Amino acid sequence: MNGSRSGVIVCCTMSQTPWGDASELRERMLHPGPGHSPELVARNQRERLLAATVVAIAANGYEKTPVAELLKLSGISRTTFYQHFPGGKEECFLAAVDAAAATADEAVERACAASQRWEDGIADGLGALAQEVIDQPAAARLCLIDVYSAGAEGLAHAEQATAQFGRLLSEALGRSPEHAATPPAIVSGLVAGIRKVLETRVAAGDLDELPGLMPGLADWVVSYRNPPVPVRRPRTRPPVEGATRFVVHDQVERIFGAIADTVVEKGYPAMTLDDIVKGASASLTTFYQHFDGKEEAFLAAYDTATAQATAAAMPPFRWSRSWPLAVRAALEAYLSFLAAEPAWARIATIDILAAGPAGFEHRDRSLELFDEILEPGLQQAGDAAPLMVEAIGGAVQGLVREQIRRRGAEHLLQILPVATFVALSPFVGPEEAIAVANRGALRTRGSAQGRMGGEAPARRAPRRRGGHTG
Repeated sequence: MNGSRSGVIVCCTMSQTPWGDASELRERMLHPGPGHSPELVARNQRERLLAATVVAIAANGYEKTPVAELLKLSGISRTTFYQHFPGGKEECFLAAVDAAAATADEAVERACAASQRWEDGIADGLGALAQEVIDQPAAARLCLIDVYSAGAEGLAHAEQATAQFGRLLSEALGRSPEHAATPPAIVSGLVAGIRKVLETRVAAGDLDELPGLMPGLADWVVSYRNPPVPVRRPRTRPPVEGATRFVVHDQVERIFGAIADTVVEKGYPAMTLDDIVKGASASLTTFYQHFDGKEEAFLAAYDTATAQATAAAMPPFRWSRSWPLAVRAALEAYLSFLAAEPAWARIATIDILAAGPAGFEHRDRSLELFDEILEPGLQQAGDAAPLMVEAIGGAVQGLVREQIRRRGAEHLLQILPVATFVALSPFVGPEEAIAVANRGALRTRGSAQGRMGGEAPARRAPRRRGGHTG
C-alpha cells in the first residue's frame, strides 16, 4: 500500500477503474484513421478521461485535482477535453460519478435477478454491491465520498444514484407479499442506512469488512415488514427559529456563526478564512488563538451543534414511560432542535459530507446518539445489534437530509412518524412500531403507502418520574 490523502491510505489497486487500469491509458490511445471510426475514437477518449478522473480525484481530492492532471493521465489534449466536457472539470467529474454508479447498479440488478427467492435477491444484491466497492475502490470513493465535494451538483448526483438503488430495492421487496407495500419513505431510509455503512468503510479504507457485513445488512432490510396501517401525517407546529440557541463562548460563537452563514451561502469547499474572520468581525490572530485552520473550525462548530442536538434529545428519552415512547420522544426533541436551527441542520446532515474523511468520522460520532436510545432493543438483536444501530442512524439522518433538501428544515417534524417506525420496527415489530409512530397523528384517509406532511405537534403522553422501564 502506498500514498495517502487526509490520513486515509490509498491502496495500489486504486488504479483500477470501470474503464480499465488507469496506468495504461496512454497505451490505449486510438488515433483517427482507417479502422477507427470517429465514434470509436470519441468513446475511447471519453473513457480514458473518466478513468483518469476516478484515479486522480481518489488520490488528490476534487478541489486539488486540476484539469491538467486529467490531461496528463489520459493523454488527451485540452482542446479535446473541452469538446467532450464543455463544462470543465465538474462536468467530467459528475459524468464519472454517474457512469461508475450505473456500473454498480447493473451488478446489483444482475445479482438480484439471478436469485429465485426474493430474500436471496436482496442478500445477493448487497453482496454484489460490496464486491463492486472492493473491486473498484477508487470509483467507490468517487461515488460515496468525493461526490459531495462538488457542492449542490455533487449532492444532486449522489441522490440520483441513491434513488436508482432505491428503485432496485423496491423491486426486490415487491416480490414478497409482506414487503410489497413498504412506503417509499421507509425504502429511502433503508437505502440511506446502507449507504452510510458503505461510506464509513470507504472513508476509513476498511473495505475488507464489507463482505462480512452484508448478510446482517440484508437481515436488517427484510426485518421491515409492511406497516399494518398507513404512516399518518403528524401534528406539527412551525418551529420557533433560534428558540434552541446554539450556545458557546462569545468569540467562538461569532466564528461559528460566520461559518454557518458562509457555508449556507457558498458551501464548505468554497469557504475561506477571510470569509470566516470577516463574518465574525474578528482578526486572523483571534481566529488562530482558537483553531489551526478552516477544517478544524468547521468540525468544531459541527461537533458543538450536534452535541446540543443530542443533549436536547436525552431528557425526554429518559423521562418517558416506556422504551418505544422514549425513542419517539427523543426523535421528536432531536428533530425539533434541528428545525429551530435550520442553518445548523443543513450543516449537520449535508455540508459535513463535503469535509471528506474527517467529516465522515465526525458524522459517525454524532450518530452515537442512536447507540444510547436503541440500547434496550439491542439485547434482542444479538450479534447483529451494532450494525443495525449504525444502519438505523444512517437511515434517520438520510430522512432528515432528504426532508431538508425537499421542504426545508422547518418541516422536519413531518418525518417524525416514519423516523420512529424505522427506529423501532426491527426490535418491536411493525404493529407496535406503527402504533407508536402514529401516536397523536392526524387520522387521514390513504393507502398503505402512508402519508407524510402535517401541522401541529403531537401531544405527548404524561411522563412519570423515574424514567422509562424499557
